Amino acid sequence: MKKMIIAYDGSVAAKRAIEMALKCSNKDDELTLLTVIPAELAESSFTKMLLPTIDLSSVVKSGSFKERAMETLSEVVAEIENNVKKVNVVVETGDPADEILMSAKKREVDTIVLGYKGYGKEGRFLLGSVTDKVVRHAGVSVLVVR
Repeated sequence: MKKMIIAYDGSVAAKRAIEMALKCSNKDDELTLLTVIPAELAESSFTKMLLPTIDLSSVVKSGSFKERAMETLSEVVAEIENNVKKVNVVVETGDPADEILMSAKKREVDTIVLGYKGYGKEGRFLLGSVTDKVVRHAGVSVLVVR
């Protein structure tokens, strides 16, 4: 039995990662779908700068990002659950790369599967690259899907 964790953010790249994980798995395997919500999403200074007159706490209810992520992951599970023995759903809050690495270690997975968005050098400089960080620091194999 293999255990894989798939980072899922709803992007085309993440959907390709799920497809590849299914191609590499069999009925005895266990998949974990992980979505990470950046902790600063609603409270970032950038968001406050763009929307200085809006009280974000009145617009974004506590837990609403997590609830929506769980709903989305449940839809994905319904599509893939017949292909493997077990599908777990996890939603974490924090730095995406750190949470992927910690979840992989905590769940003792064999492989981390990630989609690659291809921001290039400029994007990595400006945004940081989750994929790049995971590949560099993972203690297990990482499958990067383009």
